[in-house]
Amino acid sequence: MTQPTHPWGARLGVGIAMLTLAFFGLILTDVQTAGGWDYWKWIVPFYGLMALWLSWYLRRKKSSLSLVTLWHEVLHWFSLIVFVFLISMFVHIGIFSRLLAGLCVVTLLAQAVFLAGIYIERIFLLIGILLALFAGFAAFLQEYLYALSVPILLAAVGAIAWAIHRSRKSAKQQDSLKPHHTEGEGKK
Repeated sequence: MTQPTHPWGARLGVGIAMLTLAFFGLILTDVQTAGGWDYWKWIVPFYGLMALWLSWYLRRKKSSLSLVTLWHEVLHWFSLIVFVFLISMFVHIGIFSRLLAGLCVVTLLAQAVFLAGIYIERIFLLIGILLALFAGFAAFLQEYLYALSVPILLAAVGAIAWAIHRSRKSAKQQDSLKPHHTEGEGKK
């Protein structure tokens, strides 16, 4: 059995896994700030392992996978872990909140994945851009959640009131269309 020249299944699998983990992390960060920070702190090594695995998988039968290349990739992901540790220190001494630290880690992760896309595997370019968009969306949502929730709530209340009014109106119309019986009509 021959290996395909473009193993898109591996690329797609790693890409979907990375984006799914990021999406779950953003939901967790929005719902539970402390849990989100812990999630991002521990998920970064998994991103590195997935990226290293994909790099190895794509180059395993070629001579382009050298120890120098592998060392550069390991150092790339290790440096991200070091910076996450540095952000952990900022959280511990009170400079960063857990929410801010989580957003910083997502941003650093987006940059690391994007840079990996430049010199390791092109699929990481797209994943890095999407992670950056996720981080921006999470920050926007966190900042404007209450400002957005009031109009959404008012629109929902208005829609419910309109639906109730409409159902009552249609019920009255149906009642007016039904024939009315008088007391003496049924007996003959």
